[in-house]
Amino acid sequence: MLKALTCSVLILITGSAMAEERVNIAGQWTFIADISDDCSFGGTATLMHKEAGRYSAELTARQSCPLLEDDYLVRQNCSVRVLGNQASVRCTIVEFINGFGSEYYYPDNFTLTIASSERMHGALVSAGNVNPAEWKRAEGGIS
Repeated sequence: MLKALTCSVLILITGSAMAEERVNIAGQWTFIADISDDCSFGGTATLMHKEAGRYSAELTARQSCPLLEDDYLVRQNCSVRVLGNQASVRCTIVEFINGFGSEYYYPDNFTLTIASSERMHGALVSAGNVNPAEWKRAEGGIS
């Protein structure tokens, strides 16, 4: 199954605006999602703090399936909103680096729980599907 990429990020942290700033999610992340037994999905994201509870992000996702001729490698721009310990990531496809632009590949969106400044977990929500997802801090990734 092909997915199109358009992402926005919303991150929610319970409590006041001060609570939002206690967990620094700006920086480099890697992510994976369990989309099917035969396919793999993952990538990298850079989150940049804009203002309290808001981030922008650059995300590159790779989808690989044995039935597809090519892997999809898709660059996306995302917006992130944080409220409490929840994050919402909403993206827009910028370009297909590999694979062809397709009406079957939809933007990748995430709904995440911020467990710490090193880990977020939740779901990839794309093309009407919800799949388990995990984000981990990349080495040296706090900015």
